[in-house]
Amino acid sequence: MKKTAVLIYDQFCNFEICVALEILASYGKSMDVFAKTKEIVISEEGLKVSPDKTIYELDLDEYDSLLLSDAADIRFTVEDVEIIEFIKKFDGKIIGAISIAPILLVKAGMLNGKSFMIGADKDDLLEEGYSEADLKYMKDWNDCIVNPIEEGYIVYENIVTSVSFEFVKFGIQFCKMLGIKISPKSFGL
Repeated sequence: MKKTAVLIYDQFCNFEICVALEILASYGKSMDVFAKTKEIVISEEGLKVSPDKTIYELDLDEYDSLLLSDAADIRFTVEDVEIIEFIKKFDGKIIGAISIAPILLVKAGMLNGKSFMIGADKDDLLEEGYSEADLKYMKDWNDCIVNPIEEGYIVYENIVTSVSFEFVKFGIQFCKMLGIKISPKSFGL
């Protein structure tokens, strides 16, 4: 069975991917945690995580999926060309990106012309230099609150995106896309 790559970066948000990680672990699916270096990465909650591998140690044939979390400040990650190149390698594989993490996929050109949810305000992203074309099919934070999607996520082909308050539904859907059968009563749903 192929593995899931989990990419972490400074101030990543652990709670948003915890459901997905728990299901993967319960199912016995192997995961490797990647980061730019093997130095300890501290989550926004203060959790200290030691990555299994650096982004330079990727053997793509071992993986069928990539999981991306939010970050308290993702600016440096978005601007890191090597991290964006790492993410691009997963094109065509199952990808889960929650909260602000879909901006990494936008930067990688993987969401062009695709519907997605993001935990950010469209006006803020336009001010950061993203174009209307980049964000054309985006459902931003405000829209997710005012006009919530019942499913709690958007799936477009092989990519699932969501916002932080839908982390349970997001985690379950990411795992379903990997072929994992989920009990209907999982995680209080």
